[in-house]
Amino acid sequence: MTDLIYATQVVIAVVIGLWTYHRYAKRWTSTLGDDVVSGYVNDVGYVAGEGGGSVIVSYGYSVAGTRYFGSFVPPWRHLVGFDFKMRTAELEAIFREKYPKGYEVRVFYYRDSPAEHWLDSPPSKWAVFWKAVWLPLVILALTYIPLMFINLLIYLQPR
Repeated sequence: MTDLIYATQVVIAVVIGLWTYHRYAKRWTSTLGDDVVSGYVNDVGYVAGEGGGSVIVSYGYSVAGTRYFGSFVPPWRHLVGFDFKMRTAELEAIFREKYPKGYEVRVFYYRDSPAEHWLDSPPSKWAVFWKAVWLPLVILALTYIPLMFINLLIYLQPR
């Protein structure tokens, strides 16, 4: 029985490995920045959340006649002179100045699913890697845990 469990684990690992490679290989071209369109900023606003909030830039773009909308939480590197004591209103004002309503932005997207997109620059290779790998890793962990538990029960069974 233990051999069957190990064989099942190997088959699951191979299938998920191939699936991960397929997901990664399809998304790889998005790092080249070939798939890019112009979009326009709709609004900049503060969205409150647990433990604080974020300033979010919302924008729209079109790919092959289909309209998409996205939001972007600017990373801290965009904040020149950022002070941790800065008020939310001040922070929002900085981003409203950088991204005024109607401002044209570059939107990089994944060709097979234009709803998957990045603002201002193409995604890094690591971003594409983690986008492709996170779901297969979760599924792999969720399938291995019960198999390992069953294997432990078989091992602990009195002979």
